[in-house]
Amino acid sequence: MKKRLSCFAMAIVLGGALAACGGGGSEQAAPTVEPNGNTVDLTIEATDFQFNEKEYRVKTGDTVNVTFASKQGMHGIDIRGVNLKLKDGDSASFVAAPGEYEIICNIMCGTGHSQMKSTLIVE
Repeated sequence: MKKRLSCFAMAIVLGGALAACGGGGSEQAAPTVEPNGNTVDLTIEATDFQFNEKEYRVKTGDTVNVTFASKQGMHGIDIRGVNLKLKDGDSASFVAAPGEYEIICNIMCGTGHSQMKSTLIVE
């Protein structure tokens, strides 16, 4: 009986920890903007615990073609507010709305994972 109760308690603790790690934050989508006719190819590369740039800059209305490459280790990206999630070798496009958007690694990659961030700045 004690063993069963102990397992039940551990399951509750693990469930709570997983729920906390899930983020669950409310993310707002970027406002809709009209394309300005410009197309920008943006390559984001990841190595262990860093991206190839601290900031990436594009202009409002640019159609941004994002390609992601994991050069060292296993990484993926999430551009928050743009609702864009990519894994190694993926690409996607969006029309850039003004603002600053956090880019994070969305695959647990080791001890430096929580510091693996960059910013997309749309001017």
